[in-house]
Amino acid sequence: MNHTEDDLRELLVERTTYGPGGDMDVAEIVRRGRRGRFARWSVGAVLAGAAATAVVWVLPVPAPAPVAQFVAPANPSSAASTLPSRVPDLPATLDGLTSIGAVMNSMSATGHDLQIKPTSHATTVAVICANPRSWVVTAVRGSRAGQVSRCQGGTARHTYNRRSLPSGWLNGSQSIRVWVFPPTELIGQASLDGCAVPDKRKGTCNGRYAAQELIRYDVALELAADLGARPGTWSAGVYDKS
Repeated sequence: MNHTEDDLRELLVERTTYGPGGDMDVAEIVRRGRRGRFARWSVGAVLAGAAATAVVWVLPVPAPAPVAQFVAPANPSSAASTLPSRVPDLPATLDGLTSIGAVMNSMSATGHDLQIKPTSHATTVAVICANPRSWVVTAVRGSRAGQVSRCQGGTARHTYNRRSLPSGWLNGSQSIRVWVFPPTELIGQASLDGCAVPDKRKGTCNGRYAAQELIRYDVALELAADLGARPGTWSAGVYDKS
């Protein structure tokens, strides 16, 4: 997709309310981006047509060679129907840290922005997943802080490198974006470095989304649109020093 992250963020601000109930309407965001791109293309085509002469030469154009692409199975695994509809409640404290924000979602391949007020650089995100093979992505808005991991055993925990956090981390509200994706062959462990067929713009390696690239909002948004919301309850909590 060619829309910019600023375009998507603008719609996200319009459609998303921080805190509980602030789930991302991925389908609407992607549809808006695609409509904008089609409108711009249509205007360009009309202008180009107006400048064309009355004589049109039609020349044979050789078809481009097919490019190998990874294609995921069309239907989600039937194992999704056996997933529990709830996950255990998050604890009020975690290893000496206190909860400062939480969210629960009944579907995977979805994201949520948690607005918090950090009290230290030990801020930690804990996620519980109904599907223990899920992918968990967390990213701090406006910084390079982000992590991607499997929900091993049904849980994941992310604490960020202090140097990657915004310089004003303790000066007010911050936003942490949490995505949970179901196990899918669309995600690969390989990084873009040394990849045979990398696409840095799309964040893919050999046609699959590179796991570590999912901390980028545009890449995670594309994957969510490709998958569509799927069964898979999860909850996320942010913890910090009291």
